[in-house]
Amino acid sequence: MSRLGMTIPLAGIPLADHRDWLREMIDLGYSDFWSSEAGGTDAFTPLALAAAWTPEAQLGTAIVPAFTRGPATLAMSVASLAEAAPGRFTLGIGASSNVIVERWNAVPFEAPYARVRDTLRFLRRALAGEKVDERYASFAVQGFRLQMAPLAKRPPILLAALREGMLRLAGREGDGAILNWLSAEDVKRVAPLVHAGGPGKQIVARLFV
Repeated sequence: MSRLGMTIPLAGIPLADHRDWLREMIDLGYSDFWSSEAGGTDAFTPLALAAAWTPEAQLGTAIVPAFTRGPATLAMSVASLAEAAPGRFTLGIGASSNVIVERWNAVPFEAPYARVRDTLRFLRRALAGEKVDERYASFAVQGFRLQMAPLAKRPPILLAALREGMLRLAGREGDGAILNWLSAEDVKRVAPLVHAGGPGKQIVARLFV
C-alpha cells in the first residue's frame, strides 16, 4: 500500500508556526511526515510536535546519522518518540556523509557500513529492553539498558541505502530501506534488492519535486 508523505519542517517557517500547515497537509491527503537532519533542525523535535498536532499521521526520520549520537542516546530518543506516538513512528538511520559527520561533528567517518549495521543490531536489542554489553565492530556498549518499560511494539528501523550492499542489509536485517537522490524509475530498479530480504519490507522513496 502506497502512502504520501512530506519532509518537515518547511523551510522558512518557524517550528512553532507549523501546526496549521501540518493540518492542511493532512486535509490534502498526506499521511506521513518525515524529518531530516543535517544542519537545520534535529530529527526528533519536528516529529514530536507533529505527534501532538496530527495524531492520525505516521512519522519517521529520514534520516538520523548513525555516527552523531552515542548508541545509548539514540536509543533513548527513539524510545521516547515511539512512546509519544505509539505505533506511528518509524526510525530511519544511515551513514550520512563525511561533511556532516567528520567536519561538522568532529567524529571520524570510518567504516560507515559497519557503523550502520552495528547501530541497527544494538537498537534492536536495546528497544526490546535487553541489557546490552557487547563489543561491535565499530563501537562497544557496556551494560546499557533503557530505563523505561520495553515498547509494546518496537518501531520499524529502516536503513538509508543507495549501493547494493546497504540495500541488501536493509532487507536482510532491517525493516526496509529509505531511498534518496533517485528518480521514480530508479526506485523500481533497486527495490527488488531490498525485497529479497523477505516479505513485508518497507520502501520509503524521497523524491524531490
